[in-house]
Amino acid sequence: MRVKLKFLATTVIAAAVGVSGAVLLSSSTLTAQSTNVATTDTSQAVAAAKWSDNVTITINDNDTFRYESDGLPSTYLADVYLVPDDPGMMPFSTNPDATFWDLNAEDIEASPIDTTITTLPVYSETTTDTSLGQIGVAINGARLFNDYEDMERTIVALDDNVIHDHAAFVDECNGHPLGDGTTYHYHGIPVCLTAEVDVDGEHSYMIGVLQDGFPVYANQGENGEIIVNADLDECGGHFGRTPEFPDGIYHYHLTADEAPYTIDCYHGEVDMAQMRGGGGPDLSAAAEQLGISPDALAEALGDGPPNFEAAAETLGVSVDDLMSVLPAPPQ
Repeated sequence: MRVKLKFLATTVIAAAVGVSGAVLLSSSTLTAQSTNVATTDTSQAVAAAKWSDNVTITINDNDTFRYESDGLPSTYLADVYLVPDDPGMMPFSTNPDATFWDLNAEDIEASPIDTTITTLPVYSETTTDTSLGQIGVAINGARLFNDYEDMERTIVALDDNVIHDHAAFVDECNGHPLGDGTTYHYHGIPVCLTAEVDVDGEHSYMIGVLQDGFPVYANQGENGEIIVNADLDECGGHFGRTPEFPDGIYHYHLTADEAPYTIDCYHGEVDMAQMRGGGGPDLSAAAEQLGISPDALAEALGDGPPNFEAAAETLGVSVDDLMSVLPAPPQ
């Protein structure tokens, strides 16, 4: 993969190339957190990552990087995807009345991503639930989502997969678009991508970055040993060495043994206002129908999985009225 890099920093970023072309970078201890965890500058690893041709990375001089892509995976799209006639029929896997129609690959649309992420991620003992929508970006141009298909966080996309006539709700790379053909995203390990970057017997290589700035990997740990959920903390992460960070860093792993397959909470500090600009639902139409501002609606719904009864009470509307105007959740 080739990457288009723009450097706005005042200093040149240098990378040291190790054995077999692996990029081995020394982390910079900048400040100490209350947890005695050092802050690591990820800018060198970001600059050296194997971004695909449809990704542009800009390293900024304010300790951030800008990620731009067309939102389509450079690695794989299925020929056809199953799209539910009624998303309200979830879980599909246990609902015999659920019906579907076919969405062909040529009908999947580019959905540009333009997000800015810190290169100085800060570990926090307090976790923040990931929301539906974009929680991170992959090196092949696509989005990373959490496990769920519903705001209540009860339906896991990979566990709710169905297949009809060889067409699947979620493809063999653990991704799919939304029902309208936009916003292709992953709900688990993007195996078509990891097949290109990971090596048997070695730790996984960085396949993306979450919105809190910490890197994300597939499920190979040190010496290639398979990581399972029991090896990780409540957010699917841990501290340890990786090929890009031989001195160690907090990082996330996607897993394959059981849910959660992806990342359901951040262990890094996050700006939730920025999260809403990074792939979350557009609340402007719903707010207009309720006669309030989008900010007021977003505040009532909160940063994590919303409590609809509490939000409706705050806004002075019924739960039914609130639910009727909210956009359908990403699938």
